[in-house]
Amino acid sequence: MSSSSMLGSIAERWRELHGADSWKGLLDPLDIDLRKYLIGYGELTQATYDGFNQEKRSPHAGACLYGRADLLSSSFVAGAGNYSITKFIYATSKLPMPEAFLLLPLPELPEAWSRESNWMGYVAVATDEGVAALGRRDIIVAWRGTMRNLEWVNDFDFTPVSAAPVLGPAAAKNPAALVHRGFLSVYTSTNADSKYTSSSARDQASTNLTSSIISKFSFTVLSLAD
Repeated sequence: MSSSSMLGSIAERWRELHGADSWKGLLDPLDIDLRKYLIGYGELTQATYDGFNQEKRSPHAGACLYGRADLLSSSFVAGAGNYSITKFIYATSKLPMPEAFLLLPLPELPEAWSRESNWMGYVAVATDEGVAALGRRDIIVAWRGTMRNLEWVNDFDFTPVSAAPVLGPAAAKNPAALVHRGFLSVYTSTNADSKYTSSSARDQASTNLTSSIISKFSFTVLSLAD
C-alpha cells in the first residue's frame, strides 16, 4: 500500500489537523486522520530512541546506531520514504548530567567516538513522495528525551532560570518566561574541542533549517513540527 493511500485525506486536511481551528470537532471522538497524524509524528520521534546506542561498553555509546539514510527505515517508521534526514543533532552540557540524558562510553575504552557529546535527534524534510502524501513540504525537528525511568530525576537540575537565551527578540515581551536550567544547558552548551558540539544543539538545528531547507524550498508550502 502506498504512503499516500495510508495517509488518506491528510494531504487535503493538514492545516486543520495542525490546529488551524483549534482541533474543533476532531478530539471526541478522535478523528481518524488526526489519529494517523499523531501516530506518524510519534514514530518519527520514537526513531530518536530506537536509533540511540545505549550500550556503555561500546565505543559508540551515545551515538546513533544508523546513518542518516537508514535511520527511519531501520527504526520501522511507517512513512520512512516520506522524509529525508538532512542533519543529525548533537548535544553536550556544561552542567553535570545524569546518564538518562548524556550517556558516554566507559572511560577505559580507548577509541570512544566522543567523550563529551551525545546524538540528540535530527532534522528531516519531506521528500517529493512525502509532499504528495502530506500536502506540503513538511519539516521535522525530532529531539530525543531521557532514556531511563524516574531514577534520574534527583540528579537533574530543574532550577528555573530565565528563558531569554532561547527567546531571541521575544525575550523583551516575555520577561517572566522560565526554563529548567538542565534542559537549557543541553540545548545551548558548546564544546570548542568537539567536532560534534562546537556549535550548540539549538544552533545546529536552526542553521540547517535556514541555510539548507527553508532557503532551498522557499518557493513551496512549508510546515514545521518540533
